[in-house]
Amino acid sequence: MLSFRHTLEDLHKAVQDAFNFDDDHLYSFFMDAKRYSKHVYHSPMVDEGPFVHEVTIGELGLYEGQRIMYFFDYGDSWEFEVQLLKIIKDEIPPKVPKVIEEKGEAPSQYRYYDDDGDEYI
Repeated sequence: MLSFRHTLEDLHKAVQDAFNFDDDHLYSFFMDAKRYSKHVYHSPMVDEGPFVHEVTIGELGLYEGQRIMYFFDYGDSWEFEVQLLKIIKDEIPPKVPKVIEEKGEAPSQYRYYDDDGDEYI
């Protein structure tokens, strides 16, 4: 759950926390859910903007049902679909973003292999 005051950087941190990932890679949000489209906001560590910390959720013109692609780690290519389920105007907005529902177990961010080439976590 996010408020109109939060940024895409806040959303990034919420997803990282939900999946227990290390925040150690570049990332982007593709607002039309199409990887490498021009409708994008980038991590502050990327050379060119626009950047995730410079725009609030309320400034994005989002609509209920909109799907966004959160693309994390350009090497391992983690893709997350983020969907705006509901816009609530009559509630006090949360001060910090929070995950309100999880399904299944989060995958491991990194894969490890033993000397025989077998994968283990």
